[in-house]
Amino acid sequence: MPAALQLPTLDERRLFGAVLVHDAERFERFLDWTWVAATLASLAAYVLVVRRARALAPRLGLGPVNGGIVLGVLALTAAWAASLPFAVAATWWERRHGISRESYAAMLGAAWGRMLAVAFLATVLLAIVLALAQRLGRNWWLVAVPTLVAVFFALQVTAPYLDGGGTHAVRSAALRTEIRMLERREHAGSPDVRIADVSSRTRAANAFSEGIGPTARVTLWNTLFGPGFGRAEVRFVVAHELAHLARNHIARGVGWFALLVLPILAATAYAADIRRPAAVPLALLVIALLRVAVLPLQNAISRRYEAEADWVGLDGTRDPAAARGLFTGFVATSLEDPRPPGWVHVLLDDHPTPLQRVELARAWRADNR
Repeated sequence: MPAALQLPTLDERRLFGAVLVHDAERFERFLDWTWVAATLASLAAYVLVVRRARALAPRLGLGPVNGGIVLGVLALTAAWAASLPFAVAATWWERRHGISRESYAAMLGAAWGRMLAVAFLATVLLAIVLALAQRLGRNWWLVAVPTLVAVFFALQVTAPYLDGGGTHAVRSAALRTEIRMLERREHAGSPDVRIADVSSRTRAANAFSEGIGPTARVTLWNTLFGPGFGRAEVRFVVAHELAHLARNHIARGVGWFALLVLPILAATAYAADIRRPAAVPLALLVIALLRVAVLPLQNAISRRYEAEADWVGLDGTRDPAAARGLFTGFVATSLEDPRPPGWVHVLLDDHPTPLQRVELARAWRADNR
């Protein structure tokens, strides 16, 4: 992207329509405050377990590692349970506005499945970290950081195989031809491009890239092929996702994870002596607080990469009108707020706003006349 790029200032109500902007603002504010409430409830649940951990630890009759694992998983489960009502409220709100088509039973089943996966991964990581603490004392984080980075890297590499089924290959010969053309233009290699059938669960449109190197893959939601989007918009989505792979954004994300997790774990080791099982919930509370604290930086990095992917996608398609159509479609089908409040953008937005993305497309057009 040009170093001194200046975005034009556009009016979101003229661009997207005053009625749609009002509806999107109202829709997203409820979800924003639901996130705030869920976050506070989760932190309160951690505090409750922290206060009870000292009395619970001796009753377990377990060693320092096993006792710490049990109390750690208990704290994670309590935080999940505290946030669950707000997840149900968000589903209700999305169903009311026609965004979600998922039943409450399916939503709860998926949430429970994610919790089981988190509990399993937490058990493995806690076993490693607590064993390190027994040997290294408060210096456990020096070994835990590279260990966690290695695990995170492995998850990124294997992500395409962990997503499950529900996808199929691109069936349109014309779209396959355009994908090959975009891959050559952007030097993105030949990643697998698949379509996920999600229209029974949501009307929202989305796409994502995942994997590293030979496992790289782009997944398009089949809602992109419905009302509100045309062939040009789909082509731009593909170009945007290929840009993430061409610019190694996922691998760079692993590097940023390493830089962010290091001070978090170092501060946690200073705040809680996890050689004592009762201190494990406190360590998880510290990690949860610090994760919220680094959200502004984490989101700023993500927004920068998303803007770069938009710019590379514009270079690949040379079609700013398609980019504008795509982002307008996102507002219409997903009720994305074109210009959210500053605190929401800093804390919750890992993408530029729809308005900023249209302004970027306008700036690209002015820069490439």
